[in-house]
Amino acid sequence: MELQELVARARLLFEDAGKRRRVFELINGKRSAKEIARKSGKKLSGTLHDLQKMRDMELIVPRQDGSGSVMKRNNSIVYERAPLMKHLSSSYFKSPEKLVRKKPQAGSKRPKTRGLSGISIPSIEETLDICNAGEDQLYEFKAAGTSADKLAKEICAFANTKMGGIIFYGVEDDGSIAGSDMTKQRFDQMLQNSIKHNVTATPDIRLVSQDVLGYKIILIVVPPWNKREVHHFQDGVYIRRGTNVFKTKADETRKLHDGAYVI
Repeated sequence: MELQELVARARLLFEDAGKRRRVFELINGKRSAKEIARKSGKKLSGTLHDLQKMRDMELIVPRQDGSGSVMKRNNSIVYERAPLMKHLSSSYFKSPEKLVRKKPQAGSKRPKTRGLSGISIPSIEETLDICNAGEDQLYEFKAAGTSADKLAKEICAFANTKMGGIIFYGVEDDGSIAGSDMTKQRFDQMLQNSIKHNVTATPDIRLVSQDVLGYKIILIVVPPWNKREVHHFQDGVYIRRGTNVFKTKADETRKLHDGAYVI
């Protein structure tokens, strides 16, 4: 079973269940079910119920001794995490905060996760959530090896929309995280060259590197349209509508040049 599937199962099981997640955090291959119950503050019956659910979802397994027998302490089974789960922080399984763009209150500071012009840069947990949910108006997935010109066209389309967007480089169309095929520095040089030669006016993008489930991916953060500069890719103006890129019609192009949003 793939790690992403196990993480998805864990997040489903631990959603709004802090005490159950605490039980999982206490599993280390040394503690018995009774010890876990005592340390977590849960009744033994409730702890055993949680442990069974985790076993059913293949998140944990009973630990075995050298002869292959199930280990017990005080007639209580000792559990350990499944091999793929052993080195993951429990923060991966916390319910992510919604990506809501709230207006800052007077005197308050902007969240550190803000990117360009109000774009929210997702945390690692939020990136997992986005990949599970799929592409939409704000998010696009691009596999490693996607040409720089194709990326530049996507950037141009995002830059002409009201909310901008984020391109996840190193993520397959179905949301599978496969990783980037180059370093952030090399990727930046390749992408900036393509933007310079293909897109006018040049949007002020930002690149963010993330390590998600052991894979390096690169987030291309595209700011919302500034209502002044209409961005052209080669010989046309493009916008993003839903999960696709479209060349604008004549009336849409005029609307943009008049400073009005198309989408």
